Amino acid sequence: MKMAYHNLKANKLKSTKKFHKISTFLFLPIFLVSLISINAHAKKLSDYTPYNYDVLFTNPDCKEHTYKDPINSVKGKLIYNKPKNAYCKPEENKKVEEQKHTPFYRIKEWIRDPETKEIFMAYLSFSKKAIRDELCTAIKERGLKLTLIVDKNNKKRGMESLLDLKSCPAFRIGQDGISIPEVLTRGGEGRGKNKIGFAHNKLILINPHQKGKVKLAFSSGNMSNGTTTHHENWHFITTNSESYFFQSHLCLKKGLLDHASSIDVFTKFIKECRATIEAPEETDIKAFFVPAEGKEAMEALKSEMGHASEIRMATHRFSSKEIIASMDEALERGAHIQFVFDDDLYWTSKLKRGMGRNLYREAVHVDNLIQKGLKVKYIETFADSVFGARKVQLQHNKFLIFTGPMHDSYSVFTGAGNLTGAAFQKNFENFYLIKDPAVYFMFRLQYYKFWNDMGTAAEDMPERLVLP
Repeated sequence: MKMAYHNLKANKLKSTKKFHKISTFLFLPIFLVSLISINAHAKKLSDYTPYNYDVLFTNPDCKEHTYKDPINSVKGKLIYNKPKNAYCKPEENKKVEEQKHTPFYRIKEWIRDPETKEIFMAYLSFSKKAIRDELCTAIKERGLKLTLIVDKNNKKRGMESLLDLKSCPAFRIGQDGISIPEVLTRGGEGRGKNKIGFAHNKLILINPHQKGKVKLAFSSGNMSNGTTTHHENWHFITTNSESYFFQSHLCLKKGLLDHASSIDVFTKFIKECRATIEAPEETDIKAFFVPAEGKEAMEALKSEMGHASEIRMATHRFSSKEIIASMDEALERGAHIQFVFDDDLYWTSKLKRGMGRNLYREAVHVDNLIQKGLKVKYIETFADSVFGARKVQLQHNKFLIFTGPMHDSYSVFTGAGNLTGAAFQKNFENFYLIKDPAVYFMFRLQYYKFWNDMGTAAEDMPERLVLP
């Protein structure tokens, strides 16, 4: 398959040269020559060497949790247990951490890799002790350089454990010096309409200042149980430092570090920084950095939704008026739309009050769309109490899978942000529009798993909220 790809690429190059030669002799119009030139320089991320793109879903392997007494479903059928692997308790995290081919395992591999000399991370929250310990070991044993950004609210919840990373460095023979981690906070800068919301990015950059081979990871999940038992999607990409995709993330890195004082300052820097990138922007994946590019991200999402005949969605929070209006239009023209939510949203609607991390107005939006034809299922997740839960497990994915009427009409929109107004206007977020057939296929497989194996339809939900 690799040889066939290279042959195809060689034939394309020969064809392009031949066409240019013919155009020279036939004196084609300048605008046509310009068009050919643009197309000849169009690139995909997969054109770069090296290249590897893995999508990993958490998909925790948990035991089946049984009710003390069977409970009736809404349609009157007895329910004996929560859906297996949808519902996971906190004590199962250790077991999930031992599973291979998971986001957690891949993150540890990347940290442990002797080639990893420097790591930049940006997350809303960072509470996974096992990952923190891996970083500490790498700092001590290899002099790993670490820069970590978290939301400022972490100062109120566990910042002390992150600052403990500063006690990890230890000078060893052969090291040029001691590498002291930087742990910084962002979010809330600026005033009024120029005020930034949460620092909600989810991002890892490996060896960001290295030439050639580099690595990048983005996700829906935080560096918490988002690596294990929350339901999340994680993207692990190996690429070349010269790619537009990676260079744009260096703009994001510098923006978060040095230009995060307000929405206007960040926006100005991101636009200027992108303009200096010499490589052409790739056609198979496009990144949007909010708040600088929230409008562009929303327009891309709405454009895909406007052309799709089938839309499959999953999110944690849902309140964007623009997305709701686009869904209204899509349903009206006959598009098939399926949505997977955390069961907190179901109970929010039934009990008419905020439940878990969801608000009542979100449930109202969903109920209105259901009346117009939206198909919905819920992932029944763990909470340590019915009301006022302190420990929760979440269906925390944020993605939309678009399928059009043509065989090559497909895409995935995903990233750090929820489907809310703030995620496209105020927060620090990183979103992605992906038009890679392999990535699309992986998301379709995952959605099948959610919808058919793990999701619960409204009529099959328990008639009352009882914990196993």
